[in-house]
Order: sequence, then structure tokens, then C-alpha cells
Amino acid sequence: INGYSGGAGGWVYKTDDGGQNWNILASMGNLLDISFPPGTDPNNPIGYACGDAGRVWEITSTLTDLNTGLTGNFRGISAPSVNHMWACGGNRIYYYNGTDFTSQIAPGGTFNDIHFINNQEGWVVGNQGIIGHTTNGGAAWITQTNPDTQDRSLYGVFFLDSNTGWAVGFNGVILHTTDAGTTWIIIGAGLTTTFLRGVQFTSTTNGYIAGNNKTLLKYTEISGIGDNTSPVEFEIFPNPAIDEFRVQSSEFKVSGATLQLFGLNGKKLLEKTIPKGSEEIAVDVNKLESGMYFCRVTVDNKSVTKKLIIQK
Repeated sequence: INGYSGGAGGWVYKTDDGGQNWNILASMGNLLDISFPPGTDPNNPIGYACGDAGRVWEITSTLTDLNTGLTGNFRGISAPSVNHMWACGGNRIYYYNGTDFTSQIAPGGTFNDIHFINNQEGWVVGNQGIIGHTTNGGAAWITQTNPDTQDRSLYGVFFLDSNTGWAVGFNGVILHTTDAGTTWIIIGAGLTTTFLRGVQFTSTTNGYIAGNNKTLLKYTEISGIGDNTSPVEFEIFPNPAIDEFRVQSSEFKVSGATLQLFGLNGKKLLEKTIPKGSEEIAVDVNKLESGMYFCRVTVDNKSVTKKLIIQK
């Protein structure tokens, strides 16, 4: 029920009742990001905030300027534990050990957000879609491959664990990985054209993304759209698909079927009839953008929905 918030006006607010009431804690100038270590004692919290002109503050019952002596704007901050904090901005990444700020050798780029899941492993994202990853506390950063051919800038990154993460950015792009970023896929594009700037997930099937112009997106698993409990056995390949995918099932031999494709927002995008006697059907998705979709197959009032990834 305890939480903190802040923004460009520089005011830091605190709530003790789950957001029913917010009280001003202090003012710190232009606030660009805020981070509290997981498991912080609500009665004695310690967090961090960053802003323009190289400013970083420690948040307790008040604000303490850490006097970094640095310049430039810090746009992202992440503190996986007390006295272990990383901040990024411009082409720099800095580590704070509770006493000093140390510059780290960063991948080439301009950075907008950073997220660490512990004191060793973290990710950083930035302009032109740059994604960096470290497994040794930032002693070395490795650039990861972004599949977005438009090189859209990324402004927010969040990881639920060491494998599962999301990155969001320009023109509504949403990326997702389930292998620590070795492979990123575009799961959202076209839901909005606003800049997406923040992302937070509580589980693999529940998350929120915030952006400009009061944009707020909620992600929830909808893979059970209208399904019955009786299963329909079918396979989708290739998955990820590029311009075409195929659906195969032995059940098509003895009964006709219906195939439907849904977008992330639940909107039906296409429907095809599968004639009795077929075993496999090809589906043209050349006109669909890269992202996550849901393929539903119905046979004799039985239906099952599976995820489909389109990766151009």
C-alpha cells in the first residue's frame, strides 16, 4: 500500500494507503525516473531518483542530493538493492556503490532507461533501438539484436526475472523476450502511435505500459477466447512466421473446421474455413505487422487458441 511518484515538475509524492491519498514529500527539480529496491521496508524505505544536470537523490523520509559532480541528464535509474544503483543518460552508464559514482564502459548509443534484476544482471535501452545486457554488474555490456527494422528508439525496459522481459518505445513499439534477450520479438505495433515510456509486469500474463498523452495499455492473457474445455489438437508452423503460416491437424480429415486470427486487443483480423478432408491449411499474413497474435481453431464446437508470432 506504500508507494512513491514524481515527474517533470520535480515534486516527489508518497502514499501510505494504496494511492487513495498522496502527500508531498519534497521537491528535487526535474525528476525523470525513480527506483526502490524490491523488498524495501515500508517503515524505513530507501530509494533513488534521477533527473537533469547529473542529479541523483536518495529518498528516505526526505530527499538527499548525492552530489554526483556529473553533467547531462540521467533518464533511467535502477536500484536492485540498497547502495547498488545504476543510472543512464546520454551515452553513459554510471554505477553507485553507496559512496562513489563510477562510469562504466557502455555499448555505443544514447540511453533512456535501465533495469537490473539483481546486483549482477541488467539491461539498458536507448535511441535507434539499442539494447545492452550485462551479467557482471556492468563491468562489460553486450549489445543485443533488436528485430525492429525501423530502428525505433526505446524508452522503457523491465524484466520480471532473468529470462522474461519487455521493452517499449517510439510509435507504440513493444518488444518481448523469454531468453534474457538472446532473442527479442515484436509483440506490439500499431496499438498506438504515441511514445511508450514505461513498462511494468507483475506476472507473465499481467502488465502495464504507460506513454505520452495519458496513454495506458494493459496486457493480459486472452489465449482462451471462447474456448471449450474439449481440446482440438493442431500445430502451427513456422512460428514465428514471416508472410505465411500453416495449421495442421488430423482432425481436419474427418471434420471441417474454422480458423480465426485475433490481435492483441481481441479484434478478429481474419477467418478461414477449413474443408473436411484437408490435413493442412496455409494462411497468408503478408499484410499483418510484426507482433503477437492468437490463432483459434474450432472443430465440432470444440476450440483451442494458440499464440502466433509474426516476425518480419
